[in-house]
This record gives sequence, structure tokens and C-alpha cells, in this order.
Amino acid sequence: MDRLMLLTIRRYVGRSRLLDRLMVHVGRYGPLWFFVVMGAMVVLGGSVERRAVLLAIIAATVTRGLTELIGRQFYRARPFLAEGFTPLLQHRASASFPSNHSACGFALAVALWLHLPLIGAYLVLFAGVLALSRVYVGLHYPSDVFFGALLGASVAWLLVQIY
Repeated sequence: MDRLMLLTIRRYVGRSRLLDRLMVHVGRYGPLWFFVVMGAMVVLGGSVERRAVLLAIIAATVTRGLTELIGRQFYRARPFLAEGFTPLLQHRASASFPSNHSACGFALAVALWLHLPLIGAYLVLFAGVLALSRVYVGLHYPSDVFFGALLGASVAWLLVQIY
């Protein structure tokens, strides 16, 4: 099922230069855009925004550590290696499962959403696009980004409950 979903998403690769470029940009620079938004929140916001950004960064940091541990325990080759195609975005042959980008994107977005629902909702949508882009460019299977998103969202939710 995972392979079928991968191939279904990737069937659009090469049909639109604009879509390909957008997905490569989001797949590569998506995490940077989170930090641009959070930087603006810190500079332009108040104590609520600063607290939300701090918790989001902590959530992403914890999530990143967990994805490393999980990736070492449950190694899966990236789809471009396993399926034999050239990805749109070059990447080393590291663990595909779970997706670090998806996990950290959702950790940041959900932590912000729980504090600041309006801006957080946009960031959750963007985290979804980031996750989709990682499949589209050929770096992850859909289950990699799904479980990454679930992990990041869970860590963020738990940390917000604690703090």
C-alpha cells in the first residue's frame, strides 16, 4: 500500500515545472520558513508568542532526537534507492523512516497551534505540504511522513500539557 501511494503521488512529477520547483523548494527549505515565521513572532510578538516559540523549539529538538533513535532501530532505505528512480532533491542514503522534516515540522506547528490557534493552523497546513513534498520529491514513503507527523504532533502536545 505504501509503495502504491508513493507511486500515485509521484506520477505528477515532471508534468509541471512549477509544481516540481515548488515541491523541491518546500522539501528543501520548508524548515527554514518555520524559523522565519517564528523569528518574526519573537521580534513582533509578546510574552505569549515568545513562550510558544520556545516550546515549539524544545518540541522539535526532542522530536529530532527521537527520530534519530527510531531510524537506527527500524532502518528503511529511502524510496529512490529501493524503487530505483532519481529523486528531484538529492539526498544521502540515510534512514527514510521516520521523516525528520515531517516530524519536526509538525512538532513546531502543533506546539504553536496549541498556543496561538490562528497562526498555528496555517503552520499545521504548511507542515502537511512539507510532508507531502518529501514524498513527491522521492525522499520518503507516505508512512514515513505520516509516522513522523504523528510523532512530532504527539511530542508537541505532551510538552504543552507538561508546561
